[in-house]
Amino acid sequence: MATNKTKIAIVEDNATARMNLRSNLMSLGDFDIASYSNGKELRNGLRTIEFDIVVTDFHLGQSKNGVEWIQYLTEGKLIKPSTGLVFLTSDRLPRTISQILDIHPDILIIKPYTLKTLHSSMLHYLAVRRKIKPALEFLDNEQPNKALKFIDNMLTDDLSKRTRADLIKLKGRLLISEQRYTESAALYSDILEKSSNVLWAHWGLIKSEFMAGQWRHCQSMLDSLITEQLTKDKAYEWMACVEIGKENFTTAERLLDNIKENDLTIPATKLKVLAYKMQGRSEEAIRLLEKKRQSNFTVKERFDEYTIELARYHLQLAENSAVNDRAPKLHAAKCLIGNANRTILDQQTQHQRDYMLAFASILEGDKQRAERIVQDKTVNDAKNAKIASMVDAIKVWFNLGNTEKAKEIWNECDRKLSAKDDQIDQILADNLIFETEKSLGFAEEKAKKINDQGMVYYLANQLQEAIDLFYKARLLCPEVPAFTLNLLQCLSDIKKAEYKDQQALMLVEELRDKPLSSSNEKRFKIIQQKLKANPEIYKIHDVEDDISINVA
Repeated sequence: MATNKTKIAIVEDNATARMNLRSNLMSLGDFDIASYSNGKELRNGLRTIEFDIVVTDFHLGQSKNGVEWIQYLTEGKLIKPSTGLVFLTSDRLPRTISQILDIHPDILIIKPYTLKTLHSSMLHYLAVRRKIKPALEFLDNEQPNKALKFIDNMLTDDLSKRTRADLIKLKGRLLISEQRYTESAALYSDILEKSSNVLWAHWGLIKSEFMAGQWRHCQSMLDSLITEQLTKDKAYEWMACVEIGKENFTTAERLLDNIKENDLTIPATKLKVLAYKMQGRSEEAIRLLEKKRQSNFTVKERFDEYTIELARYHLQLAENSAVNDRAPKLHAAKCLIGNANRTILDQQTQHQRDYMLAFASILEGDKQRAERIVQDKTVNDAKNAKIASMVDAIKVWFNLGNTEKAKEIWNECDRKLSAKDDQIDQILADNLIFETEKSLGFAEEKAKKINDQGMVYYLANQLQEAIDLFYKARLLCPEVPAFTLNLLQCLSDIKKAEYKDQQALMLVEELRDKPLSSSNEKRFKIIQQKLKANPEIYKIHDVEDDISINVA
């Protein structure tokens, strides 16, 4: 293939539609086009060809849908940050449109479409793509700050309204991925001041506030979105994330009850399972996973994912049970693992299976078998896995006495978690890692480490980064008053009443009864004076009553 041609992949399960789409795109220019009938074929194609644009239908027959495949391939780094995404669908259901919009496609076309619609959309996107080519190259080279600088320079030019909107959308997403939440929130707020009907700006602002720990702001913004059909389910998912973060698991469950079980996405199902689990309601959690598993029996990849989630749940139950009570749970877990992985598709799936089986062997007391399963595994094998598999690997190596290997994977796990910008993924991973650190005795060491990192950021006046680390240190070791004081110090410095579920005034009350060193006692008094001087800033206007109205 000539390297100067734009490489386009078409993914469409209907052969006639696939040929027509190829013909229509060829009439636009001299492209290199490869056609595939499903996501598996696309995955195989991406191993040898770096496509510039992927054009995919949403429904791909008895397989994962287009959104799920794009997410899977992006996570596996087979789709580059610069790859353009074009979605086609005849499905006008709000949940379908919402799922597509969640992954920020460059173009969304509703079928049946006219040739004029396809041509105008593609020509506009190709023109924008040419203009921002240097920024896209920066993204592929993992230089997002240079990409942002290039986009900022472009935004000073005389651009069409449509092109400017495209660049602002990209800028907002990059600011969030770079954890510059104050800037992204300001960008989205500015857009909404000019027009309150820009949906992507609403979601961008909500995400910015959520990631910045301003959960109460999120709740008030989400209230206005639960009445709209297009945004209702997603708004309930967001609200449930906030409540789980605040450990209000019953409220989170009731919020998710507003979404029909058949309409729950895989991440939303995991969220509801977590809400059940934290209430000690394992029967409901297992019932939900089993129901979702059976309802996706014809979709192999989705069936396998629910099967693995169910197996992992049984493993967690066994882990938290007395040794004599583990056998039936471990038997169920091993049967499910075998059922889900009869056809191993890739190395990641193989590693996932092996680490789960090795951990099951450890829980059975058979460390020799566990060692045989993982004897050829390297740290890099675990580092390239999903966070849940990385946690399994940490538990396996720790229990086999290789704490050095366990801690190396643990550090990589932290890095991966900090890079996540999906709210459900972050909540689920946070919970899993927190429980693991507590159970393995890593909590105190981890808390001291991240508190020290927080101090480095604090002294450099990078308060947003510092406050998140102080918050995590406090969660891991709430009994250490210095961690709580550092969090309170940050809140007073940035003049915020709360961060996530921690309120400044509540922290003050808690510290009154804690023994402090003389230097910390002095610091505490200064902070109290600052809070008293600005009572209107630190007063919390409760919104719990508003939330209760929205639960089923």
